[in-house]
Amino acid sequence: MDEALSKTRGVTFSANTFALLPSGERGELRESLVCTACEADAYFIREARNGRRACFGARPHRENCELASLVTEDGGGAALDDIDEQINAGNVFRIEPNRDRTIRHVRHDEEAEASINGSAVRYIRRGSGTARVSSMNFARLLRQLVLREEFRRSQTLLVMSDDSRQSVRAGCVHLKDVEGKHRNRLRVYWGTIRFPRAKNGGGAWLNTGRGSPTIVIRDDDDLEALLEMVGHSELEDLTGSFFAYMGKLRNAPDGAQYLFVNDLEWFAVRTYSDDADLN
Repeated sequence: MDEALSKTRGVTFSANTFALLPSGERGELRESLVCTACEADAYFIREARNGRRACFGARPHRENCELASLVTEDGGGAALDDIDEQINAGNVFRIEPNRDRTIRHVRHDEEAEASINGSAVRYIRRGSGTARVSSMNFARLLRQLVLREEFRRSQTLLVMSDDSRQSVRAGCVHLKDVEGKHRNRLRVYWGTIRFPRAKNGGGAWLNTGRGSPTIVIRDDDDLEALLEMVGHSELEDLTGSFFAYMGKLRNAPDGAQYLFVNDLEWFAVRTYSDDADLN
């Protein structure tokens, strides 16, 4: 987006104009930014070192917003490997921690029949048939949630970190859909980092929008590891990123909801540059 409205100022800023404001003033205004068409929470993306111009974004826009980008059924042409074939076959996916960015379609199982590539697949009974248990890296799960609406609404089963089973529809909760029933429930919570800020004593607060839970990065060591994981060096570079976290939703004494990230293996990020066309 080229423009965003500041609700507190009542002024519409172009991205170029907003970029020229003093950093302190930009910081004061960023919580008040909304889409000029639908008034969804917006955020400012500064000019990139590679020459990408400054702009505004909003994820998600409100329904039928004229400024929302269209996402094609294949995620804008992004290849999603052969995972769709497995999803359509009704497979069960065990979510693996985010130790790397690969997806392993099978888990080794000494009791299962060996496949041609030396790995194995476990089959389980599901109704009158069988379902194959495959493995999905956590970063790949986030990619599916971002790019595939059909996947987000599916009844495909996920094996969570505590070995419980949830459908994608019930187990992956966008922050705009968080309700009281989710308190202290293990789920995959996902959404957009609207803007980050450093936390007193180290770490960071990652703001996800008005009324949405805040993400808490514990300390500077975890923050450094997170920035290294996404290939950036500055906290502000997380602005506009999609994220997913598998953990429990917590409530502060004042009632505010938050996600305390105590294990980066269950935290995945897709930076703004990965999905710039979705703003």
